[in-house]
Amino acid sequence: MSNENPYQAPRAEVDDHSPSDSADLQQIASGQKLVIYSIILNFVTMAARNSTGLALVLSLAALVMAIIGILRLCGGFGHSTGTKVLLVIGCFVPLVNLVILVVLSMKATGRLREAGYKVGLLGASRP
Repeated sequence: MSNENPYQAPRAEVDDHSPSDSADLQQIASGQKLVIYSIILNFVTMAARNSTGLALVLSLAALVMAIIGILRLCGGFGHSTGTKVLLVIGCFVPLVNLVILVVLSMKATGRLREAGYKVGLLGASRP
């Protein structure tokens, strides 16, 4: 005779990684790549400042990538709209933008490694 309770609901196996968590991680990974590319492009822009036309184009491309990357990272981390606005405004201040991008990238690296992603120099790869 079985010791199971016939009136007890069956137990389901629960997956630890919910779809929303996985989507958040993918959003964090893609945002981190954009942030890293933006950091690299900022340094290339500094090197190309003798060529004003090229420097302007590279600077605008870095700014757009930074803003999109910040928005993706903040969305993945679940930050409020106010935090997103402050971080995007910080992108327009020359040295503050690099600090913001590096801090967000470090935070993303920690979260992605915690979830089992391999994080390299140019971003994360899927586990």
